[in-house]
Amino acid sequence: MSLKLSVLASGSGGNVIYIESDEVSILIDVGLSKKRTEILLNKIGKDLNDIKAIFVSHEHVDHVRGVGVINRCYDTAIYGNKDTLTCDKFKKTTGLINPASLKVIESDESIILGDLKITAFSTSHDSINSQFYMIEHEGKKLVCLTDIGHVDCELLSLIKCADVYLIESNHNVDLLLNGNRPEFNKQRILSKVGHLSNEDCGTVLSNCINETTHTIVLCHLSNDHNNKSIALKSVKNTLSENCSFFSNSLNIIAFTQQDDPTDFINV
Repeated sequence: MSLKLSVLASGSGGNVIYIESDEVSILIDVGLSKKRTEILLNKIGKDLNDIKAIFVSHEHVDHVRGVGVINRCYDTAIYGNKDTLTCDKFKKTTGLINPASLKVIESDESIILGDLKITAFSTSHDSINSQFYMIEHEGKKLVCLTDIGHVDCELLSLIKCADVYLIESNHNVDLLLNGNRPEFNKQRILSKVGHLSNEDCGTVLSNCINETTHTIVLCHLSNDHNNKSIALKSVKNTLSENCSFFSNSLNIIAFTQQDDPTDFINV
């Protein structure tokens, strides 16, 4: 029995996560065009025909750009909460979707898809009703968590003790504050409905990982106010100072690509 994943793309240019078990293959978000998503899937030996369902986190274009076209070509099932699937921004970005393909999964609900248990959980972000997903298979747990400004105690309790985390490490606070963005945009990013900083990410992980956690993928890094080395150093420093489960054997990857997927990661 196996559960594995590849991050196809991450960042403001578009986000796509591929997840595969013995029975099903799914995508979390498709923020790239259908053509670019196909190219990236082909790079890992997969095809859009393989995809059983797409799970949508929220309506922002960098998460849903290719959802509608893929549905029209492959009649792929689209899962998300009702607020997201029915909002004007989602409809405008995706275009016509077969109504029978739309499947509602609300926060705190779980569904069984093949041999996967998929649980949705609410996230604090400036969208109509953002949520992300936890994937469980044969005792293994994968948590996907980006586009979030704040993680509360209830969410921490849910996502603890995963084998693999895909988690946002968006910005270095000093680089953001000293950058050229308008002040309102800086405050949006720093707010509880914005994005996790590198330090925030490390703090969340310090309260989540345990001895079973073996891989962390840092995602949604800002091109302007972060880079791989800064994010990795900050998260590792925070973990080493605050988490007894941190060790140098923990595989931590910072991913910023839009055209080169990660190698498969076994959960």
